[in-house]
Amino acid sequence: MTCIVRIILLFAFLLSCSDSLSSQEKSVNFNPDVVHGSLLETNNKRRVFLLVSRSLVVDSRGFAKSIIAEAYKTDSKSPVRHLLAYNTIAKKLNSYMKKHRSITAVDDIAEADFIIFFNLLEYRRLNGYPYPYGELFVIINDTSGARQPRIIWKQHKKLLWAEDAIKSLIKELRIARGEK
Repeated sequence: MTCIVRIILLFAFLLSCSDSLSSQEKSVNFNPDVVHGSLLETNNKRRVFLLVSRSLVVDSRGFAKSIIAEAYKTDSKSPVRHLLAYNTIAKKLNSYMKKHRSITAVDDIAEADFIIFFNLLEYRRLNGYPYPYGELFVIINDTSGARQPRIIWKQHKKLLWAEDAIKSLIKELRIARGEK
């Protein structure tokens, strides 16, 4: 009899532990305030601004707000920093632009309809060559006052090589815009 009671108690304990762990994982990994919208919102938007930045501060309370603030505090007139990550993304984005002619690059963030923002987190070295890893976001640049600038797309994985991140975005852009 006591063996059955012990098994039931152990099962109840394991069940309660798994519920608390899954709720902790959901609160850490899933933030519903980050992405508002979809890439379908870019269908009638052509002008894009590419931005690569390396944030030294992480704000876990307002993740979307900190990403948007980081994007807008970067001066578009300053020289491009993190050239390896920037060039890796720009190369793939330029080939997409040449092939489909559905978006064009702009030089100033104020002229852009949407911003492709790569948050550089680290460089990993493989065979002596650095590979930039980070997170890619698409931000609608709506400063008219009707709506706030917001993140409409974020890559699915937490950390990706810059080339894999832009390939993922281009694939989803092609689907959203109906391009082959």
